[in-house]
Amino acid sequence: MPKILTWEDCGLPVASPILQAATITKAGLVYTSGSVGIRTDGTIPETVEEQTEIAINNLETVLKTAGSSLEGVIKVLLFVTDASLLPKVNAIYSTKFTTKPPRSAVVVKLGHPDLLVELECVAEL
Repeated sequence: MPKILTWEDCGLPVASPILQAATITKAGLVYTSGSVGIRTDGTIPETVEEQTEIAINNLETVLKTAGSSLEGVIKVLLFVTDASLLPKVNAIYSTKFTTKPPRSAVVVKLGHPDLLVELECVAEL
């Protein structure tokens, strides 16, 4: 049976009452839930740069709790609300994901109108 990490395990606010933070498989893979740029006080920054920074930092916290890191990421799925935001997202992303894992980027509407970016990933332990 896979190991489930809760938001509480990671020391993060509950992102959704119906989702856990991550699943760790017996094969040593970590599958994360989506991470968005909401501050710990529940507020949402206006800029995509700050949202991206927070989202990646939260993702990194989940990975560390699982026993992995951003360097262990083998695939990223990025959601952005407008393709024109990608250069700004990429400027932050490239400083955090230095190993340049494969990534897909999809333009979508997110669950809250003020959210601009969301990331999820698969990583190795």
